[in-house]
Amino acid sequence: MNFFNHFASPTPRRCRLRGVVCSAAAAVSLALTGFTVTGPPLHTAEQSAMALAATNTLANRTAQVPGSYKPAAATTGVIAGTKLAKYNQSGTDLVITRDNTVLENLEIYGDIKVRAKNVVIRNSLLRGGSGAPANPTAVVDATGSQVVNLRIEDSTIRPDRPHYNRDGIKGHDLAARRNNISGTTDGMGIFNRPGGSVAANVTAEANYIHSLTYFDYSSAHSDGTHNDGIQVQGGQNIRIAGNTIVANAVVGSGSRPGPYGPHAGLGIMLQQNVSKLANVVVERNWVDNGTTSINIDNGKYSNITVTVRENLLGRNQYKFNAKSTYPIRIINRSASTVTGLNTNKWADTGALLSQTVPSGIQYNK
Repeated sequence: MNFFNHFASPTPRRCRLRGVVCSAAAAVSLALTGFTVTGPPLHTAEQSAMALAATNTLANRTAQVPGSYKPAAATTGVIAGTKLAKYNQSGTDLVITRDNTVLENLEIYGDIKVRAKNVVIRNSLLRGGSGAPANPTAVVDATGSQVVNLRIEDSTIRPDRPHYNRDGIKGHDLAARRNNISGTTDGMGIFNRPGGSVAANVTAEANYIHSLTYFDYSSAHSDGTHNDGIQVQGGQNIRIAGNTIVANAVVGSGSRPGPYGPHAGLGIMLQQNVSKLANVVVERNWVDNGTTSINIDNGKYSNITVTVRENLLGRNQYKFNAKSTYPIRIINRSASTVTGLNTNKWADTGALLSQTVPSGIQYNK
């Protein structure tokens, strides 16, 4: 895909840099110069109290250890009471090319293409692009070789125009924490950059991923979208911890319902499509729904080694042949080394999953 910058050029109002509080009108010009872009200043006592409450809430969030609580709408996404400034309202691609850019307290239109180091997206509503992407992308696309140490925190990712080519967050070298992601095809897509380092370097913690959008047509699959909460396709150094992932599906505009009704594809998919996985830890997540909650597939490689431990699994998977469900599904027993497999539990009772059918852990072969 050819990405481009397409911004209006408003006359900037007075703006303080290094401190940084700027008007929405000045925000566009600052986004590509590495400065912090924030929403409007708070003037009234009411707004000041609101800001204090928001700060306390953020402090409470960051003080909690991922995996010690179940993320939900109240503990993820934009912090309640935040006043957001509208940003890039044309809805065209927002390409970040300057290092150290911070986007904060904004209502951002357009798919964000991160092509820089140390970019931060914080406490913002991400509404995605207004058009139909010609190729697979995401509301936050971090697939470029320039991406290093991207942080997406406390943001609500909910595209105005769901599309089969529009995921929530996609790429490498990023940390996603306490985000509320819905309405996308996949919630997150994780993989190292093809042709680059084998390291993916991704952390996904304390997010709430749910209500993925199904389309009965797709550029990637003849049978429609395969919606996954978090899809890992390759790379090293990946940590998925303390998230709530509900792999349920809503029907996209113009689409017929999917073959599995309200169930999407997979909650967490560990599949070696792009490269071999290494140092992958999936722990203390709450996962339910879909056709499978956690799927482990050696893919095009002879074996796979991952850590999947202490996760809490729901019982609401799709029932194949009206009886068979797959909370944890391992494609090839002999090709798979799964550390911590027997520490995973049922969310409702706390009982350990068993490898005896139909007690939670199943193998294709």
